[in-house]
Amino acid sequence: MPESLPNDLLLDLYKIAVEEYRFEVRLNWDRTAYYLTLNSGLITIAAGLLKIGGAPVVNFVVAGVFSIGLLSSFIGIRNILKGHEYYRRTVVKKTLLEEQIGLNKPVEGHPAGLTLAVGTTVGQNEHLQILHNTEKWVARFPRLRSVTVGIIGILGLFCAANVLGIVLSVWLYRHPPVSPQPTDGPQLVPVALR
Repeated sequence: MPESLPNDLLLDLYKIAVEEYRFEVRLNWDRTAYYLTLNSGLITIAAGLLKIGGAPVVNFVVAGVFSIGLLSSFIGIRNILKGHEYYRRTVVKKTLLEEQIGLNKPVEGHPAGLTLAVGTTVGQNEHLQILHNTEKWVARFPRLRSVTVGIIGILGLFCAANVLGIVLSVWLYRHPPVSPQPTDGPQLVPVALR
């Protein structure tokens, strides 16, 4: 077993771990906002072009824009899940240092068993599982009622909208609307209008 590190070094490492945790939270939110904005914009542009209609080639281009949106949504979902894994790894490091410093021990005199460890989220309070089943804790899917799952759900809806847009655009490309041909002869007026 390695020898224990001095408390001042542990505290410095703990400060770095908390800063790394904050960095991952911020980076993940920035990426999430980017993918939500990008996908909203792509769907808006593609839907606007689809509404305008026009030559069949325009519908082919619209299908391409929807395809880019679909790929962007998939990449966004994967990115959010990978970012969540990185976030959890910072929580593991922070929890390990809290254990070394003694912040995970319940504070005397508190019947609720409160500790001095940073436990902002439910997951951060699972220090025993974090320390003893680390890889399982890091790899598990986010909780169903979490913001992360909600955002993944939104990107999943963007995926579905993009698929529908692709299908509609391709259908319109293959079946362009028939416009009436102008006639040179006299036009017939229905009897009811005479």
